Amino acid sequence: MKLDKYNELKLKLEVFKFERNYITLNRVLYYFSFLGNIFLIYFGYFFVKSVTSSIPPLFPYQDVFFTVFIGLFLTGYELTKRFALEQMFLGLCQIRKLTIALLGGLVACLLLVAGSFYLSIKGAHRLVDNTETIQLTIDSLTTKRVDSITKYYDKEITYYRSQSGSKKADRIYKDSIVNALQQTKDAKIQQLEIKTQTKANTSLDKNVENSTAFLFITIFLEFIILLGVGFNAYYTIGSFNETTRLLQTPKFRQLDLNLKLLKLYYQNGKRVIGDPTISFNKFKSLAETQKINCTQRDLKSFVSLCQELDIVKDYKGKNKEFMVSYEQAKETIENQDII
Repeated sequence: MKLDKYNELKLKLEVFKFERNYITLNRVLYYFSFLGNIFLIYFGYFFVKSVTSSIPPLFPYQDVFFTVFIGLFLTGYELTKRFALEQMFLGLCQIRKLTIALLGGLVACLLLVAGSFYLSIKGAHRLVDNTETIQLTIDSLTTKRVDSITKYYDKEITYYRSQSGSKKADRIYKDSIVNALQQTKDAKIQQLEIKTQTKANTSLDKNVENSTAFLFITIFLEFIILLGVGFNAYYTIGSFNETTRLLQTPKFRQLDLNLKLLKLYYQNGKRVIGDPTISFNKFKSLAETQKINCTQRDLKSFVSLCQELDIVKDYKGKNKEFMVSYEQAKETIENQDII
């Protein structure tokens, strides 16, 4: 195995084991959770819009006003929910016990999630529920077909009833024809209504299935928001604790000191490639002014380290100049000290 590859794996598997191993998962879950918020806003819009649509006209462009208002309201609601959840999960991961403050935050989060779920599931139901349309279509189609059947058989019945029948046998025959036509008409109408109602029930069953599907979709969206926000809080606290433990070791305390001195050496990143370095006396004075806990020996060791890593080089005698940018120097120091 090449040394560069070994150093890379050492950073991943030993030094920043938690942070490096879970950074991709954290990013995927966290940013994917925003997709849940977007769809919840979309579903909730249809419910709130149906409520505002029932308000009588009060001013011009009322519909546009309520559309913008609903969008902003639901967006603000979801962002408030995310913020409350982030604070609650951070508190739980940091304290690891349920205090009165966290219990109050938990109740507030539950109320926000419940409100979001209610708006979304009602909106999703309004989005897919076409029961009224199905019923109106079926009623209209049934009425049209019943009228057609009725018109045909009533015409036949009227014709036979208008026939003269002086004899009793003729009247009995005519009445039997009329009764047969009436029974046939009633049977066909009943058959049509049964067939139509069967189709209506099938359509309504599909409508119920759609509503049930959106119920599970809404639950899933709320779940991925909780998972994304919760895991991000766990990852943040875990990375912080991991770094804190590392900084307690002598090696990483030295790294922290070197990074502070590097920032001071580069004048907070203002110095660029080719600029001369500050004198050692000024460097020492700045370290004392900034109250950096270090000795003169530490300062000399740091300057020597910068020369060894080719961050600075001698230029015209005692003067030195920067050979890399501040960000490059910072990366070099971190890799050298961590590995």
